[in-house]
Amino acid sequence: MITRVPGYAQEEGNIVIGQWRFTKLLDSSEITALNDKGARRLLGKVFTISREKVKFGNRECLPPSLDEQWVEPRLYLPEQAHASAENLHLTNPIIVVELGCTIAFVRDSERLVIHWKGWFFDAVRLRRIPVQRK
Repeated sequence: MITRVPGYAQEEGNIVIGQWRFTKLLDSSEITALNDKGARRLLGKVFTISREKVKFGNRECLPPSLDEQWVEPRLYLPEQAHASAENLHLTNPIIVVELGCTIAFVRDSERLVIHWKGWFFDAVRLRRIPVQRK
């Protein structure tokens, strides 16, 4: 089941804007672009999300849509990420945010689960990035 997030005061996607540190390797999709060792090397690295781009290391993605949806993890993950929700311990439902080159699940305002190169990482907020008003 996938539904749109009901309207609320803050602009869509603002909750994920900021710098996030990968703190824990949670699980992987059926197919990954990194082996276990490569994924573990990403722990401690900073992932930056802004309205203009998503940046991780030397990789920059186009401006993210930051579209939000409420999803049921056990249905969403097999279809969209070829993965099981079992080891991620996500709430049901949970907000998933489209980042252009990947997705992020919002645990709360200070923690995300970020899917990167086929791996799921727990990420904690380092700092917020001010959002420019249009």
